[in-house]
Amino acid sequence: MNKLQQENKKREILNQLKYTSLAGSKEGYFYAYASESQAHMDKKYLIWKKLKKLGYSIWVEPIFDKTNSRPDILAFRGGYWNNIEILESETIKELKEKLEKYPVEFHTIVIKTNKDIENLEDDLI
Repeated sequence: MNKLQQENKKREILNQLKYTSLAGSKEGYFYAYASESQAHMDKKYLIWKKLKKLGYSIWVEPIFDKTNSRPDILAFRGGYWNNIEILESETIKELKEKLEKYPVEFHTIVIKTNKDIENLEDDLI
């Protein structure tokens, strides 16, 4: 995939995000909600740091405009999108319902433990 195709693929998703003053609409910013558990925030931060180190463009807690759905982390590199979902208190059923609301299908990686974060690089595309 050439640079122009990669940029078009990136723009295709970014055009569907709601742009607000929240960090989720800004590339590279870390964002956490006060309502999240400390364990969820810690995992999200570790993932964010790892993705930055690996050279991914990252959006934390972005909101899709049409559905108001919100992935934990979207990561883009080389023309490919990764959706990373942290399961701390959500059930698999709730996760499936959440994924159905996204306007496109992503390569989704589910993180449950810190071991999953250590192995994240193996799951990314």
